[in-house]
Amino acid sequence: MVTPTSLLTVEQKIIEAESVVEQQLFQRKLARIWLFGLIPLLAAAIAAGNLLIDFSKPGSGQFALNMTLGIPAALSLFAAPIYWFEVRDQLTKARVNLRKLLAERESLQSSAQQPEPSISDTFRRYHDSIPSLRDDYRRGADKYRNRHNWFQISVIIGSILTSVATTAAAEQGIWSWIAVALSAIVSISAGIISYFKFRERSMNLQQTADSIDLELQAFDLNIRRYRNLSPEEAAGYFAEEIERIKEEQRKKELQLEQPPEVHQSLPAGQNGATPI
Repeated sequence: MVTPTSLLTVEQKIIEAESVVEQQLFQRKLARIWLFGLIPLLAAAIAAGNLLIDFSKPGSGQFALNMTLGIPAALSLFAAPIYWFEVRDQLTKARVNLRKLLAERESLQSSAQQPEPSISDTFRRYHDSIPSLRDDYRRGADKYRNRHNWFQISVIIGSILTSVATTAAAEQGIWSWIAVALSAIVSISAGIISYFKFRERSMNLQQTADSIDLELQAFDLNIRRYRNLSPEEAAGYFAEEIERIKEEQRKKELQLEQPPEVHQSLPAGQNGATPI
């Protein structure tokens, strides 16, 4: 028999594990800012300083400028990736620990509850799998959102650096090649965003996860459509609604996979969209 003390202990461990995960997520953000923000900023400052400042006079400070900005940039090139991988490993371990604790809590809660004979074991297994499905959708939404943000950031930063390199190309020929390379990076990133539709995929997955979460809460709290229903009727409505939400998500994924010309040529109801 499960005691309240053991369940309370697991709950305390879950709170501590969630705090560790939040700290690791914050450190990962700092690592990203360091790796993808500070290093390019130092490189751009060195390039702009050497191009825009007149160092023709003796003792004008070009060496001091390059050393002041170059040493932190060089050290960051080695330290930032090491810090990035270390934080990523720590975050992975923290998430694994949190998942183990969540699974332990679910096991304790299920063993503490008395089984209801009116609901079949098959539905119980189905109901217990829904939170995991919801979390999978949310992780997918976060993954695609992060990909979209990073490619969008590369487009913005690349566009700015391209303008700077194009201006500098009038004085030194090598900057024309740098401008061409940056322009290619911007075009490739914009093409990847347009083709893979990371933002749309993230929004669809997030909406699906939210819909499943709302339906799960309504069923567990016996509200909305599940009010005044018998356990068998509520279980049937719940399973039908979850399957409908999953089917809509599959249709949205198929719709995103279709080329624009195919999507426009299909009649309503065959491209994954619900006819009005």
